[in-house]
Amino acid sequence: MSDKKGWLSVTNGLLSKTVLVFGEDTRSFLSVIRSLSRAGMLVDVVTFNNLSVSLRSNAIRNTYRYNYQAFTPQQWLDSVKALLEREHYDLVIPCDERALFPLFELRRETNLSSVFALPDESILLPLFNKHETRKLAQACQIPVARGGLISPEGMSFADISEKYQLPLVMKPVQSYAVDDLSKRLTVHIVRDEAGFNKIKTEAGDADVLVESFFEGVGVGVSVLVDRGQIKAVFAHVRVAEPRSGGGSSYRKAIPVDSGMLAAVEKFCAELQYTGVAMFEFKQNEQTRSWILIEVNSRFWGSLPLAIAAGVDFPKLYAQLLLLGTVEQSAPYNQQAYARALSNDIYDMQSEYERINHHEGGVAARKQLLSRIWGFRRLLTGNESIDSFVWSDQKPFWSELYQLLEGKLTRLPLIRAWLKARRLSHFRSQLKKPVTTVQMVCYGNIMRSPFAEKQFSKSIQHTPLQALKVESFGFHHKVGRPAPAECVEMAKHWEIDLGDHQSQKLSFENISDGSLVVIFDKMNEYNLKSYYPECRYICLADLLPDSYGFMAAIEDPYDATPEYLGQCYKAIADGLENLKSELLLR
Repeated sequence: MSDKKGWLSVTNGLLSKTVLVFGEDTRSFLSVIRSLSRAGMLVDVVTFNNLSVSLRSNAIRNTYRYNYQAFTPQQWLDSVKALLEREHYDLVIPCDERALFPLFELRRETNLSSVFALPDESILLPLFNKHETRKLAQACQIPVARGGLISPEGMSFADISEKYQLPLVMKPVQSYAVDDLSKRLTVHIVRDEAGFNKIKTEAGDADVLVESFFEGVGVGVSVLVDRGQIKAVFAHVRVAEPRSGGGSSYRKAIPVDSGMLAAVEKFCAELQYTGVAMFEFKQNEQTRSWILIEVNSRFWGSLPLAIAAGVDFPKLYAQLLLLGTVEQSAPYNQQAYARALSNDIYDMQSEYERINHHEGGVAARKQLLSRIWGFRRLLTGNESIDSFVWSDQKPFWSELYQLLEGKLTRLPLIRAWLKARRLSHFRSQLKKPVTTVQMVCYGNIMRSPFAEKQFSKSIQHTPLQALKVESFGFHHKVGRPAPAECVEMAKHWEIDLGDHQSQKLSFENISDGSLVVIFDKMNEYNLKSYYPECRYICLADLLPDSYGFMAAIEDPYDATPEYLGQCYKAIADGLENLKSELLLR
């Protein structure tokens, strides 16, 4: 049967059951949404990013925009709890740790009828703590890289580089700290002392897992497991991956390696695990030896490839949790490829620039042409793009638009047209009264506090003097003072920043009467991604014509005193034009 969205639905026990999916990306999140909708389920989502192209999918029934930038962790938890108690979903699926850890708390503390796609809490450490994953793997005689957990006081570059040899792999113990789910902690490949010291500084007082670098390619073995028994399996190899580490942008299906599968079976049996997981290995192409890197016990980034090849893990997992049975999968297409389009193009660009710098233009162009030639597989039916399916094309076209937008806006005519359009839209929005002007930059320690004080001074003894003027940042740390150089520079405008303490913008700060003033494209991205729709203007659009075309008033962090002075002058001049615009309304 077909539903109104054009998806092919199977008449089975999942038909018309409801599911709430958490995430934002075009890989695991979008794949889960589409899979469960095809299976006949009614899909609602909680997104962490309002600009996610996945939200364009016609497989989504309702979207709830909760995130850790605009909401405190408790506000997020309360909002999700109220949603679950109101809607009584049959199934709840998190697609990343930002939802996964809080959902454990909700499952534990509420009497909800929903089934949560979460592992048993008694086995969390080997699944989410990389150090504990290593320990269990070693106990199961599964090969891992040489390494260990290093405390901050033990982080000596000379000692560690001598023991493990460069390059080093430095990992946080967990991808997300439970008390700060807004920030993802990443794996780094360290090639010199400067890189080591940077990671050491970022780690602060946290322990870091340090491992020897293992030369090889990334191989993933994905499984659905029921009480330690594997019910479905799929394997892939990374065809392209960032040199600095991280997720692969281009992957290929391969036969399952018997040794790796045996390792996965041991690991899952030891935990009596139930759920989905992707075991990430690294295999040396010459010796065929391999090691276990980590375990993702949630839906993973290469999921679109598994589904395109014929192993529909989200549907199978839903069947297992809601029906207690899993249908048999046919052998999968081992010639299938899949690429994350935006990530792959950015990786091509980065790779081209690196090779061009180190080996010259001929080598860089040769490698680029080789990567582009890979797109021919789209014509064979053996390759797919993560965001594209014929029956749900909007996410793909939205991704393509976002990909091209940054390139097109560099053209002078496009930039001038966009500025005129933005100003026209801004002026039309001023028909509604403005009661509060909120200056917002990233950290709320340099640009926005100066803008707040300068604008407040500028509107004194004018019809605008009743306006409430505030400043905020997107940075999660609050109470930070303005840097000494900013305090000193602001004195030239008779502004005192000595008592400033940074504040974080919240959805509660933005009202119908708000006008948000931002300074650059990253501010705009953050505002659109995480906050309700609101009136805003980039102050660069209000600079006098004498400045020429400026797309942003850039962050003066770590800049010269000369630029800081120029930045503050531009802010002051832009605010004069803002005052004029408001007086005209």
